[in-house]
Amino acid sequence: MTGATQDAVQSHLFDHERDALYREGYQIGWSCSRCESATLKHDKEEAVRTFKRHLFDHVKGRVEKGTHVADEIGRTGNVLVLSSPTSTGANNAHVHFIDSDDVAILVTTSVAERLRLLAERGSDWPVRTIVVTTAEQPLASTDDLDLRDVPLEIVQLDPGIGLDGIGETISRVIAEHNDPGTDVTLAFDVLSELLAKSDLETLFKFLHLLTARIESADAFSHFYCDPETKSTPTINLISELFDLCLSASDDRFVREP
Repeated sequence: MTGATQDAVQSHLFDHERDALYREGYQIGWSCSRCESATLKHDKEEAVRTFKRHLFDHVKGRVEKGTHVADEIGRTGNVLVLSSPTSTGANNAHVHFIDSDDVAILVTTSVAERLRLLAERGSDWPVRTIVVTTAEQPLASTDDLDLRDVPLEIVQLDPGIGLDGIGETISRVIAEHNDPGTDVTLAFDVLSELLAKSDLETLFKFLHLLTARIESADAFSHFYCDPETKSTPTINLISELFDLCLSASDDRFVREP
């Protein structure tokens, strides 16, 4: 891990915990919400430095080079990635999570971009790739890709389909490919879009049922949500349905509290 990456992770963690700093007489102290550690320093900068180092010690085992994030939840369950689906961080997460040994289910409206990402940056194509989309011409703009020998299936949905229909379709696709010894990975790109046009109660129920279905199939999912599209309370509520919540940037993943 580079020093720049470690500094960035420390700063990110501190931004979430800066309220833990307090003044006691002439000293500045901090109290860690993750454990019982606390300290007092006369110099504020030194107090901040020691707190950042302490917070990093809690997570450094999860950000070491070569660690697969899915290992934290046994490679089954559900991960929420707080990043715009079109960002570099989201692209990195897709490549990280989708393995060539997987059956990969891609729920997306950006079909060409997702297939191009797998073609250009994946170590190899997954055992089978199933795209679930409402795009009218899902393979438009893929003329530069040689898909003739790619095990690819397109499941095209009516643009007016409701959440129940989306959930039922994904459940059936999982059932069709959930064979013993087969790892099923679901990449769900359209959460931000659904947040924009669905009421929160209905969407919460949909996510609850879908994540439970993925869990019951011993599958693995990564859902992408742009945190700029909704308020923090909404994001916090949704994140309760997931086993792990991450923010993804250009070169790193950071676990959210």
